[in-house]
Amino acid sequence: MKRLAFAAALVLLALPVLAASATIQVSKAWARPAAQGGNGAGYAVITNSGPTADKLTAAASPVAARIEIHESMVMNGQAMMHPHPGGLAIPAGGAASLKPGGFHLMLMGLKRPLKSGEHFPIVLTFQKAGQVQVDFVVQPMPPAG
Repeated sequence: MKRLAFAAALVLLALPVLAASATIQVSKAWARPAAQGGNGAGYAVITNSGPTADKLTAAASPVAARIEIHESMVMNGQAMMHPHPGGLAIPAGGAASLKPGGFHLMLMGLKRPLKSGEHFPIVLTFQKAGQVQVDFVVQPMPPAG
């Protein structure tokens, strides 16, 4: 009986985590082709259907030594890119886009080339929703739609 009560308590503790991760959806995940040893970039649309804001805080993939959240911008007429260590806010009931010219995932130290038509996983870590594994497709242009 004690084991059953303990198991039930564990399930109840896990429910908020399961519900929170169900609030994050990732669509249109893609990356540009890139050479082994170099860097690549990943893009996607992240939607938060939950009642509270969340934050993308980290990412990891077996294809890269590390992944950083970066932001591209133009300052004084010059294109720049820099890490965004604070993460990317995903508003409650809203969305955030990882896209060329804005926020993106910088795949650093590619362990293999990213070739058009291939797929690879990235695990996105959110402050509240936890980890979400996403399948990225390699293609030269964003997905249609």
